[in-house]
Amino acid sequence: MIMEKFDNRPVEITIVQSNGAHAFIQNLHVKGIKIRNLKHHEKNIHFEIARKDLKVLRASRKKYRVRMKIRYMQVSRIFQKNSWTAIGLLLLILFPMIGSQLMWDINVEAETPELRVAVENVIQEKLALEQPILKGKVQSDFVIRQTIMEELRDLSWVHILKKGSSMTIIPQMAPITDNKNNISKEKNHLIAAKSGVVTHFDISSGERRVLPNTTVYKGDTLVSGVITVGDKSVVVGAEGGVYADYWLETEFAIPKQVQYISANSREWVFDFKLNEEKEQGKSFQKVDLPVWLSSFVEITAVQKYSTVTQEITEEQIESFILPLLHEKILKSLPPKTIIKKENVLHVSFDDDKVKGKVLFLVNENIAENYPIDQGD
Repeated sequence: MIMEKFDNRPVEITIVQSNGAHAFIQNLHVKGIKIRNLKHHEKNIHFEIARKDLKVLRASRKKYRVRMKIRYMQVSRIFQKNSWTAIGLLLLILFPMIGSQLMWDINVEAETPELRVAVENVIQEKLALEQPILKGKVQSDFVIRQTIMEELRDLSWVHILKKGSSMTIIPQMAPITDNKNNISKEKNHLIAAKSGVVTHFDISSGERRVLPNTTVYKGDTLVSGVITVGDKSVVVGAEGGVYADYWLETEFAIPKQVQYISANSREWVFDFKLNEEKEQGKSFQKVDLPVWLSSFVEITAVQKYSTVTQEITEEQIESFILPLLHEKILKSLPPKTIIKKENVLHVSFDDDKVKGKVLFLVNENIAENYPIDQGD
């Protein structure tokens, strides 16, 4: 072993005085073995060497045929009083400390492989989260969430779970809404349903009447459904979305102690299909088994949940209250709406409730249909 080459624990050697004893000791000197505390007595010679030199000592003893007795002066133990032990202990302390400052594992769990790849691309290109990465260089949950949602506007929320040196990002798709009732057979302009600052357009027909970064007010024409071709006006109808930023103030009042369901680890479950009428739980992944075997057993991966009761403190405003308000507001707004920023205006703690006001910077499609006057 490598450590045996550096084992400097002392060993006491006693050899019997003989014709070859002095030649034996001289041979040890020639081979570079350090001899300490050499003492000559009438019948014996005593000296000390390092334990690492015992192999050479035994080989020389056979050559000079001396009678020898070995006494180990220190018992074998894991930690020895030498520099190698000190270095080992130092590394044993430093490695976990250094490792704990790194984010080693960043995973994306999505409903489809395509969504997972899209989120991973945003993480690499926009957030530069390459693993391992120092935890201090990892952006806040809010920045990660908003960056992903700005790039992938079909998401309604992004869950971020951190545990030790790993982070799991779970994108949540916005619910599919039925827009059939909003489709009009008539030709329309697109006007502003509320005031805001235009950020971008997503239109399929019509002529823009405002530019990005323009402040518009409720009722302003955003996209005209009438375009000019040469010296003629042609009614084509405006279709699509116009996104704008605006500030939304909201008040909240929640109990100090809240109960919520938290997602735990995902587990593989092996189950026998003994009862065909047994209600099967929902799973997000299933192992494809041979047809003859799948009739009797199934292997699925299921998400485990637990109910957690937590008392809210001031330190948890950003980590707990704001994400709840984010999700609540997004559910009440149209799909592809995102929240870019928030300002906490006021928070108060009563005996049993937490109350406050928060100002959110919302990016939403503010366009709504307005019938074209055929006389235009």
